[in-house]
Order: sequence, then C-alpha cells, then structure tokens
Amino acid sequence: METEGQINDRPYFYKVKDNQKQTIFEKMATQMKKTGIWILGLMMGFLLILTLLVRFTNGSIRMGSKVLFGYDEAENHFQLFEKKSYELNGLDGPYIIGDTLYEITKDNQLEQRPIDRKASVTVKVDNEDNDQFVVWLRDSLPVEPGVYDAVEKIIAISDIEGNFNAFSGFLIKHGVIDKDFNWIFGKGHLVLPGDFIDRGENVTQVLWLIYKLETQALASGGKVHLLLGNHEIINFQGDADHNEGKYKKAAMLISKKKSLKNAIAYMYSDATELGKWLRTKNVVEKVGDILFTHGGLSPELLDYPITIPEINKIARMYWDEKRDKLSKLSDMEKLIMGEKGPYWYRGLVKEDQGNDKISKKDLDRLLDKFEAQRIVVGHTVVKYIQSNYKGKVIAIDVRHGKEKYSSKTEGIYFENNMVYVVDGKGAKTKL
Repeated sequence: METEGQINDRPYFYKVKDNQKQTIFEKMATQMKKTGIWILGLMMGFLLILTLLVRFTNGSIRMGSKVLFGYDEAENHFQLFEKKSYELNGLDGPYIIGDTLYEITKDNQLEQRPIDRKASVTVKVDNEDNDQFVVWLRDSLPVEPGVYDAVEKIIAISDIEGNFNAFSGFLIKHGVIDKDFNWIFGKGHLVLPGDFIDRGENVTQVLWLIYKLETQALASGGKVHLLLGNHEIINFQGDADHNEGKYKKAAMLISKKKSLKNAIAYMYSDATELGKWLRTKNVVEKVGDILFTHGGLSPELLDYPITIPEINKIARMYWDEKRDKLSKLSDMEKLIMGEKGPYWYRGLVKEDQGNDKISKKDLDRLLDKFEAQRIVVGHTVVKYIQSNYKGKVIAIDVRHGKEKYSSKTEGIYFENNMVYVVDGKGAKTKL
C-alpha cells in the first residue's frame, strides 16, 4: 500500500506493509475495547449503587406522579417508569375537621358524617383483635411546657411508626394502660420521643390513643409527653414518601387537594383535630434532670445562649419549612432546623454524614448547659437499648415487634433513681 509523505516540500510515496497497517488497527481496537469495558464498568457500578440506595433507603427517582426508578415495599418489587396509584386498604381514621368526621371502613369506603364535639368518638384499630376504644374531644389544645419537675416514675418508648400492636401491648404489660386502653399509671409520666407516624398501618389509631391517654393522665396527676420527630415534621411539610398508600389516598379524598404534597400537609395542619393537637407539641423536653428529644442535641448549641423553651419556640416557627428553604434564618435558627437540629442529629449515638460522634467533654458541657444528668434519644436505630457515656446518653430506637407482647419491643423505665430496660413481654432488666 502506498502512502503519501513529504520531503523538502515535495510529495513522495512510501509503502506501509499490510501487517503494519493491521497492527495499528489492532491497537486502536484494543484501546476502544478497554475504554468500552471501563465505561461499562462505571455504568454497572452506578446502577448497582443506585439499586442498593433505592432498595434499602426507601428512596425513589420520580417525575410528577411517575416513579422512574424505585422499590415498592408493599408489593415487594422494583418500579421502573411506573405510575404510582394509591388505594384505601383497611380501617383508617377517624379524621376530624371541625364538626365533620371522616373514616375508612373495612370495605375501603370513605364515610363522612357530622358529629357532636361533646359526644364520644369511637376509634377502630386495623388489627386481628379488632381493638377499639373511645375518645372525647377537647375544648382547647394549649401549647405544652418544655420543662417539668422530677417525678417518681417515667416510662419511655420511641419510634412506634403506626405500630399499634407493639405500642398498646407494651403499655398494657407495664401497667400504663388496662386492656380497655385506659390510663392506670397514676402520677407516672409516659414519654414518647417522636416518630409515631409513617410506615405503619395504624398511624391514626396510635395518635388517637395518645390523645386519649393525655387527658386521662392529667386527670390522675400523671402526664403523657409526645415529642415531635423528623417524621412528624416532614408530614407537616407534605412529604409523604414514608406514608403507606392508604394514607395518601385518604388525604387526597378528604382534603380535595390536587397535589399529594398539599393533601398531606393539609391533613397535618391546624385545620384537622390531630394536626392542631400535634402542633402543640415540643421537640425537646426535660423531666427532672433527664432530657428527652428525638434525634439529639448538637454540641454546636454551646455557641448560643439558648434555653429549652426557646428551642421549642424556634422549631414551632419554622417546622413547616423544608431544610433547603432556610437560607434567611439566623445561624442559631439554621442549627435548630437543620441536620444538626433536634429532629435529625445522630451524633450522640454514632458518627453521621461526616460529623464526629460527640466527645465526652462536649456532652458534659451540653448537659451542664441544660442542667441535666442524662439525655434520652430515639431516631438512630440500635440493635437493643444502649447506655453510653456512663449512662449519660440512652438510645432507645429499636426495631419493635409487629405483634403484641413481643420481646423485640423495648423501652426504658426510670424508678427510684434506677434505670431499667423493659420489653413487650413485661420483662424488666437493670440497664
């Protein structure tokens, strides 16, 4: 084969041997092959990471009402370009808006009727025992205080997430309620550090039980403390990613809103009885010398002269705003509402998002700041209830059992200056 070249500006032709030509093309082909394999490997790695994230973080890639790529926990399958539809599925409610009650029947029908707010309301549970109980609506729903005097006994359980069986069974076994779901804990305090909604099948029933017990506890000289966690807050904001489909459908039907986000936000707004009640709650409380919050308190709070009531006030002002919409807030407000705020912070239990676990020195300073001896948190899942930093931090978010009276369901019990781990079977072990 002749190939044109040039010497002293004059063209000439030289011959390239066929085997030399073949070698050049072979090198090009080899290089292209390596590049292709490298690109394919990157793509496969990206798809693998994406698949794992979608499968194990409850995430999805969406465009409007369509799921481009996700995982449906209920149906146990991956979703690809799937239009998401939601259906009613079993007993739900009641939802009370003014003088109107809405509830979903066993036959998946939405019923609506006027009510007398002075009369009792029956709550039916979607479980095998067909549990039900009666609630009396309140005339007023004042904002809760954030600081309480010490009491003789406290029992706490967190992150129930609509699991009525675990919650009610646990309370029955430890003498907080009787089998008719009435308060029998006397002057004791029940503390519930957030995330009582989302994921489960009896979210409204769990909330109504707490609503009922609050009234009964006060009449007995006791107290129920429901604190707000990140899942309560994201529902305030209309984020329904962790709601079961039946709640999304009910919200759309009852609110008559066109968007799911607006429908969920409406159901947790002060337009509804449960929404109005939830908005009286705090994000941090102290009972005696024990702090309770959902996620934790960051040592960065040491930089600001702030009290527990002030933390709760700031949270109440901004909890309808998502974290990426807080640019105009002060640094202190951003801290409280951001990833290191009481809803989200995990640094009391583990390293998180590149942030170190709290040091012993900072923990001691933080406890001194709020005049406390220990802090109890949920949010960060642990295999079993943990006592860290010589008992100054107690992590109580465990994977509760799905049935009543399960040993997997755990909480803590404070009595006579002792701390015990208590479970759904009634066991009580010194921590």
